[in-house]
Amino acid sequence: MADKDRSFYSDDVIKELIEYRKKHKLTQQDISVRSGIMRPNIARLESMRAEPSMDVLSRYANSMGMDIKISLVKKKQ
Repeated sequence: MADKDRSFYSDDVIKELIEYRKKHKLTQQDISVRSGIMRPNIARLESMRAEPSMDVLSRYANSMGMDIKISLVKKKQ
């Protein structure tokens, strides 16, 4: 997937999810069990080889007791 095709939000959100997961010593398998997302899909998401839906990002975050908050920001020029 070309970088230009990726959503603006997903890379930053994914990086935060990975950081939080590792900080709390959770494995991809732990997230899989808690979220119902198959572990290979979590691996693809975390390696940024997949463009996740908001539902998948939300399920991942919820599995760690977190919510995703979206806000509007001025575009970088």
